[in-house]
Amino acid sequence: MDYQAILDEIYEEIRPELSKGKVADYIPALAQVSKEQFAMSVTLEDGRAYSVGDE
Repeated sequence: MDYQAILDEIYEEIRPELSKGKVADYIPALAQVSKEQFAMSVTLEDGRAYSVGDE
């Protein structure tokens, strides 16, 4: 299974939605984060890791 391709596809699909919504401003640290900041990671049991988005 190509996990990186799956993560890349998900990211491209949701990318237009990232500017929508509202950041949880009742948590001061989160209020400072851009609502367009996004990342996903998957780590398999064998240690292989895949990620997409902001670091």
